[in-house]
Amino acid sequence: SVAEFNDQKPIEESKQNDSYKGRAHGQTFSEAISSRTGKILCLTAFIAIIAIVNVAINAATAGAVSQLDNDGDVTNLIQTGGTTTCPSTPFQLSCPSCPACPAAASTVSGLPGFENQSWDTIMKKAQSMTLNFYLWSPEGTSPRRWVDERLTPKLKDQFGITVNRIDAVYSGCALSPMKVVCDVQDEVDGGKTTTGGAVDLIWINGENFANMKSRGLLYGPFATLIPSAANFDFTNSAISFDKGVSIDGMEMPFNQAQSVFIHNEIQVPSPPRTIPDLVAWIKANPGRFTYSDPSVDFMGAAFIRTMFYYYAGDGVNGGSWRDFLGPFDEALYLSRVQPLWDALNDIEGSLYQMNGAPWYPTVHEDIRDFVGNETLWLDFSFQSTEASARINNPVNPWPVHMQAYVMDSGTIADTNYLAIPVNSNNKEAALAAVNYITSPGSMFVRAQPEIWGALQPFDPTAASVKEWDAAFNYINTHEATPTVEALAAARLGDLHTDYVKRLNADWVTNVLNA
Repeated sequence: SVAEFNDQKPIEESKQNDSYKGRAHGQTFSEAISSRTGKILCLTAFIAIIAIVNVAINAATAGAVSQLDNDGDVTNLIQTGGTTTCPSTPFQLSCPSCPACPAAASTVSGLPGFENQSWDTIMKKAQSMTLNFYLWSPEGTSPRRWVDERLTPKLKDQFGITVNRIDAVYSGCALSPMKVVCDVQDEVDGGKTTTGGAVDLIWINGENFANMKSRGLLYGPFATLIPSAANFDFTNSAISFDKGVSIDGMEMPFNQAQSVFIHNEIQVPSPPRTIPDLVAWIKANPGRFTYSDPSVDFMGAAFIRTMFYYYAGDGVNGGSWRDFLGPFDEALYLSRVQPLWDALNDIEGSLYQMNGAPWYPTVHEDIRDFVGNETLWLDFSFQSTEASARINNPVNPWPVHMQAYVMDSGTIADTNYLAIPVNSNNKEAALAAVNYITSPGSMFVRAQPEIWGALQPFDPTAASVKEWDAAFNYINTHEATPTVEALAAARLGDLHTDYVKRLNADWVTNVLNA
């Protein structure tokens, strides 16, 4: 799944399959590297480039080196006995044990509550603290394994922070789907307004974020002020808006999912790349495409939103889908939505038919079998690696000529985030943890399929990320998967939950029962 239909859980298990990316089934990242000469050369070149850069840095700094450790992290080491030349950009120290540079030590962070403290000071205060991390992490899932096996030892070894994982509860709260919203509200109402809270960090998005933000239950703004902010493009709507709600620096991008279209390269060598072209293609190729019922299935809901972006937004003279970012606007919605229903009704007769009627399955997974046996030639997914995962799946594999792609106008991306409660008792530890989690090295670890396989929301053009390009392209690129650059360039933010619910309900009236 990519996310729960009702936005109760952050995007979590969307890409766990350990066999995608063109590796043999069951291969780990390291095994796949070892088994492919070309990939060895690619990664070797990547490491060599880092080494060359480090030699140059060493010549200038007489001490700073970087090494790729066995987790894929770059660990900055400050050699003892040498003179360290401090970077001109502040906040570049990565660990509290590293000697402080005057520039970093004398530059204030500007973070709320720490306005006159440097990042280096904040990091040192984080040592010996406990981070109470609240997240969806059932037994056997990738999030739990990542926290227990990767994050916890790293934060302890590098920063002296002890991680206490708290499994999220999705019941017992009248204010929001996630119970932590009520817990923090009760603590604040009880007088623990700025400290003393039981939770320090939350994996969050959608309705839960909107509720905490509107109630003043979040610490911040902090996201654009910590060092790892340089790894993200906060001007991109898929980052700056969480389900239509502006994040305003109150949460940090964590993982991401992004929608793609998938075409059969033999039957559809030149797939439609605009929404009008898609409609024309469907009508010209009856029975070769359909979508699931948006009123009950997340994938179908995402598909009609994609259509909505054009027919109510970019396809309107002087309009844009961005007009719908923010809270639900009834007047705007009613003035723009009818062309969507007209278009969806127009293609009904050309969709795959079952029992003499358009087939809108209640679960999109039912469509995948028809794509696999080549009855259907186009598909839609909110998992960018859908085609590659199914091509490499030993059970009912797809044909190798299935290819995922993004529309010229972009595709909807869903980002999930990390947020700090306003009354976190260990804000320094939370800030240090968020900064580490959103570093290129940590993102590289989460992107590896055998660890999590989560799509990362970084800006591939950022200077701090570019040196990781070869490594990310290896694990994120397969012949059937768009490149990380193509995905990033096509990211479009998602709509407010109220728009989503309204569209899904109105589809029943205006399309299914029309």
